[in-house]
Amino acid sequence: MARNGYQIFDADTHVGPAAEILTRYLTAQEQATLTSWEPYKAVQRRTGHVTYTRGARAYRRRLGLADTDAAASTGYMAGFTGAHKGQEPSPLVDADPAARIQDMDLEGVDVNLTLPSGWFGTWTLSEDPAVETMMYRAYHRWMDDYCGAFPARITGVILVSARDVARGLEEIATWAPKRWPLGLFVYAPYGMPLDHPALEPYWQAAADYDLGVVLHTFTVMPPYAPGGLDTWDNLWLQRSAAHPWCGMRNMAALIGSGVMDRYPQLRIGTLEAGHSWLPFWMARLDEHAHSIASAGHGCGNRRARLPTRPSGVCPRRLMWHIVRTCKG
Repeated sequence: MARNGYQIFDADTHVGPAAEILTRYLTAQEQATLTSWEPYKAVQRRTGHVTYTRGARAYRRRLGLADTDAAASTGYMAGFTGAHKGQEPSPLVDADPAARIQDMDLEGVDVNLTLPSGWFGTWTLSEDPAVETMMYRAYHRWMDDYCGAFPARITGVILVSARDVARGLEEIATWAPKRWPLGLFVYAPYGMPLDHPALEPYWQAAADYDLGVVLHTFTVMPPYAPGGLDTWDNLWLQRSAAHPWCGMRNMAALIGSGVMDRYPQLRIGTLEAGHSWLPFWMARLDEHAHSIASAGHGCGNRRARLPTRPSGVCPRRLMWHIVRTCKG
């Protein structure tokens, strides 16, 4: 299916996960731990799949109005009504990998990198980090089956919890040798920076297993994008600003803390954030790596400089990706 000798690789497609499907990958004892989550259970209107939406934000104020729109729907992603996709993706894609392949063939795409949909960040709110990791483990078991049906065309990411690093490393060791994982996705709870020293073992593991570090934010679910409380309860402002802002912040944190220098082979993918801001951002990071070096890479020396200028890291080891409105 390659066009003009190029393989078409979609670096940001979403796949469920449907909670009722993941249940099959949980033991009876594990399923029992989800009883307290019943109040947050929701059924998706179009597909019938079950999700959990604890922590969902609504963004119900329309621009030009003083207060929230009482008539606006509060359902998950209810405000996304205008994207034109040509035709809707098959409602079966989250359960049947063959249905995804049919959609990929229609789009002319050779390979999908799949990520969980936004609702899956709800588990960062679990009072017990072991429950969060439990759900990521079930996701991996399912992905092994889902991607395994078409291993050359459907790939995915390993999910790990910033609150449960030991178990997260076990998940990486279990699944990284498989064919389907191409990246590592770290769920850090709202307010925890990605340059936190507790996460260092994850960056080392990603480098050791040749996994790209995937940076992706979500609009209405935790861990929330930056600015979630600063866009005046308006979805248009939040959606327009949050994704680029989050991509800029997250990659800058990893570069500025020296992660990319400590692991020279590590790669970062900033997804669903556009890329036209990149030249300006690199120039600004270069400037501040010099002028505000004391806030930099935490080596204990306030006068130290990053070994590599941020603009020197970018061309070789960061992957950028822009999303069109017809993204499925």
